[in-house]
Amino acid sequence: RYGDEEYFVTLMGVMQTLVSFSEITESNQLNYIKAGRARIAFLHKEPLILVLISHTNEHPICLNQQLSYVYHQIISTLTLSRIKQKFSVQPNFDLRRWISNAEKKLLFNISDMYEKDLGMIMTCARCLILPPQIRLQIGQTVAQTIRGQKVREFIFKINL
Repeated sequence: RYGDEEYFVTLMGVMQTLVSFSEITESNQLNYIKAGRARIAFLHKEPLILVLISHTNEHPICLNQQLSYVYHQIISTLTLSRIKQKFSVQPNFDLRRWISNAEKKLLFNISDMYEKDLGMIMTCARCLILPPQIRLQIGQTVAQTIRGQKVREFIFKINL
């Protein structure tokens, strides 16, 4: 998300070479590289390999989690079957051609949210502050919906 995308095309070629060499020589996937202040994380999800380069001191699990969020957004937008079909025909396809500017902005926002929203790091839901009348209405609606239905286990709570 930072820098010239045309420069990144060459960089991604180098990354692909690193990944391929690692898989050939060690029969293993390359997941993480630490080079000075830079942290480079890889997420392998056939047919994609996502790469994140960070200059923060984040743990590799956190970097991988960010890549996972981005991966799931990409496959929910473009569909995995469509991506696999295209890469089976054209293995060097540039996925950016299918991603619109609005979708790119959404992907960038995922990374921004990860930096600012603790809920993203903890993979939890953020609590929403609602006026008391709306909370009461939601509680009544849920209670009416489950009343009389055969529900074995149901936990519901609204903090007032």
